[in-house]
Amino acid sequence: MTDSLAMKFLVAVALFAVVYADVKNVRQKFKGAAITAINDQITRELQASYFYQAYAQYFARSDVALPGFAKFFSEASKEERNHAEKLMEYVNKRGGDIQLKELKLQDVCNLVTKGLEDATFSFTKTKSCICNFITANNAVTSSLECDNSVRDDWFNGLMALEDTLVLERAVNDFLLKLHQAHDDDAHLSHVLEHEYLDEQVNAIKELGDKISQLKRAGKGLGEYLFDQKM
Repeated sequence: MTDSLAMKFLVAVALFAVVYADVKNVRQKFKGAAITAINDQITRELQASYFYQAYAQYFARSDVALPGFAKFFSEASKEERNHAEKLMEYVNKRGGDIQLKELKLQDVCNLVTKGLEDATFSFTKTKSCICNFITANNAVTSSLECDNSVRDDWFNGLMALEDTLVLERAVNDFLLKLHQAHDDDAHLSHVLEHEYLDEQVNAIKELGDKISQLKRAGKGLGEYLFDQKM
């Protein structure tokens, strides 16, 4: 290493040490385990945003043409991204470290499929098919539910809302576990309770209502009219 490179390296190390010291000065009783758990939740929120964006684009297709659902899922995607950004701001505010991870749509589809297979639900399908409809990788080829060739029989709006309800319940479950595991952190508990948990409960109730209404509306014209009010 030349003298010039060595000097640059030492300056970089010194700057890092100063910055890290400033971060440590901000951090107060903010445990590493909590930071890791929040980073995991940030990933889940971004994955949910990605999942809803996939649905928004699906409903915007000319062979689906349900603009109300497209708008609904586009707004849902923005909301989940906003949740992630708020958590990132929170970690920085408390002096933690943000660790962004790779996002995979298939991971969310697998999570939702696992939820759909839960015997406590009474849904119209057992697979999340959006990964097959929106990507070139048909990962769930074993199920006719997700076969593009029979997609005309797929109840678009209802099945998408069922996926959404399962995902929102899963996100809520992760938030509850985060709260329970770190309930000794008073400020984190306050943020989760006032900015996330209540909103999740409201969202789950709203989705449950929409599913019930859409079941009564039925396919075809009923779904079309329901879309107008989304």
